Amino acid sequence: MAWLRDTLARDNEVWLGRDTELLAGKYRKMAADPFDFVRGTSALFYADLARPEVERSSTTFLSDPDAASVLLAGDPHPENVGTTLPGEEPDGGVATEAEDVRLEVQDLDGSSFGPWLLDVRRGALGLAVLADHLDGCGSACSDATISAFATAYATRMDTDPAGAGVVSCSDDRGAVVDALCATTLGDGPGMKVLDAVTTGEGRGRHFVLDPRPDDAGKGVLALTATEDAQLDRLLAAWTRRPEDFRELDRARRYGVGVASFPAIRYVVIWDHGDAGPGDDHLLSVREVIDPPSPPARGPTVPVLFDSNAARIEEVAWMLWSRPDVDARMAGLADGATTFKVTTWSSWVAGFDHDDIADAWAAGDVDEAALAGFAATVGDILAASHARGLTAEGAPAGAVIAADLAGRTDALVAELLDDAATDLERSTADHTLFEDALDAYGPLLGAETLATDLPR
Repeated sequence: MAWLRDTLARDNEVWLGRDTELLAGKYRKMAADPFDFVRGTSALFYADLARPEVERSSTTFLSDPDAASVLLAGDPHPENVGTTLPGEEPDGGVATEAEDVRLEVQDLDGSSFGPWLLDVRRGALGLAVLADHLDGCGSACSDATISAFATAYATRMDTDPAGAGVVSCSDDRGAVVDALCATTLGDGPGMKVLDAVTTGEGRGRHFVLDPRPDDAGKGVLALTATEDAQLDRLLAAWTRRPEDFRELDRARRYGVGVASFPAIRYVVIWDHGDAGPGDDHLLSVREVIDPPSPPARGPTVPVLFDSNAARIEEVAWMLWSRPDVDARMAGLADGATTFKVTTWSSWVAGFDHDDIADAWAAGDVDEAALAGFAATVGDILAASHARGLTAEGAPAGAVIAADLAGRTDALVAELLDDAATDLERSTADHTLFEDALDAYGPLLGAETLATDLPR
């Protein structure tokens, strides 16, 4: 427990010097759900694997040093995969074909260089935790899920080591994927997200503000003078700003994400200047901290990138199927703080483990659909890896394909063992985490550290 507390304190130190209540909210969310615990602990996952005193499984892969320095997605858990619409976001009411909506690893905030197997193992853990909490999904069901993920990864890497192929909503991948695609294709033209958080039309459109965050920490609040000035600086430096950009309203959004729950998150309503509501859009401007360093690699910011802001842009343009998967995405710096600008839209939607669990309980998702979802995650992750580079500049897809050398069965067998080990460790860590919160309080006893940090 002491080791876990120390590891989490180091990982979350940046939040301790600012708003400890937001960090406490992150911890509450992680304690309430084993899947959210995994989402909030990528650094703990790396640290667990790197502990010299813990018995670890060996691997028959990573024989080539280049295979241990591949550009990673960073945290490819199942909820980090979802729909995107490359190019300019269409105005409201404009329908889009299913093949135009792609499935990608959406959030690459944790991207760095390391062994390709770490990303694959992290993805398998997320699927194992998901399967473990589906009533009636026993060991055979869970094994089939992990096997589908590993097989799809190896197949894509064997057949498309350059990452030229794309995964889209026109593909038949089962009920889990079809449901998300149907929601995106239905909500996108109607701009459902925009209508849910704003009111009014034209120059009068504005956010529906809350007086304070709710009990779950969620809310959209007015900016302070300091926040207003910071957002002015960020938007002025935004390199992908449309020439006819017109801001309609701004606010700060709370209670989103897990790992990034305490991050500063600004939201903006903007349009192209038309009088009607059809060209109204949303923008998110979110703080991004440096990623944790994978085992066997040193820090990758700024050693291999000019800055954290540069890393945000460059890894996305490499690992996405197109550089304009999000035409508004850019990395920005405000002093020592880094932000990422992204589109906030109904066209950009992610999988939700609670939705999958509800569909499973209702009988709308079965083992075959769960395996189809897992295969989709593996396919997308392999395509992303294949588009990247190693730290030495070699094509990552060719390096990984050579390391795999057609040994799909070996990867499946290894991931089945690793996923079981990692699930057991994550479950134990989650229990220790809950006990530590009970014993040491909402900040795991880090209040003393918090009072000593500059603000």
